[in-house]
This record gives sequence, structure tokens and C-alpha cells, in this order.
Amino acid sequence: MYLGFAVYQVTAFIFTVMVDGHLDLLGLLKYIPWFKYISFLGVAFFVVDVVWYWMDKRMNKKKQADLENENNMLKAKIYDCQEAAKATSSKV
Repeated sequence: MYLGFAVYQVTAFIFTVMVDGHLDLLGLLKYIPWFKYISFLGVAFFVVDVVWYWMDKRMNKKKQADLENENNMLKAKIYDCQEAAKATSSKV
């Protein structure tokens, strides 16, 4: 989906830059600068979304690593408690 959106935005931006001042597309030439700025805004939004996705993915990886570390620490504590209980029951 992102690839299709990106291709559309880049194509629209390149089209407007190329057409700006070179063709009179049925009297639409006066609207080309607006379309150019709006398509550039679309490209900027796409870049922001990709950066946001990348940052979110990095943050989720870090959270996952932290949770795995905490899980391993809790498993170690449970193991230590079980071993202590076995040692206490074997002395009695």
C-alpha cells in the first residue's frame, strides 16, 4: 500500500513540475501550482509516516527486549525460590 501511495505522490509531483509553464491542459494551467504544492505536501506526509513507522518499530523492538529480560529475571527468581524450598525440605 505504501509503495502505491509513494509512486502516486512522486509521479504527481514530477508531473506538476514538468507541466508547470509548458502546457495549457484545457485551461488548468492556473491550478498547476496548487497541485504542485499539494502533491509535495503528500510526499512530505509520506516521508513523515515512514519515519514514524521506523521509530515505532525500533521502540517496539526495545520494549520486546526489555520484556524478555524481565521475564528471564522472573524465571530466575522462581527457580531460586524452588531451589531454596527443595533445600529446606531436604534438611527437615
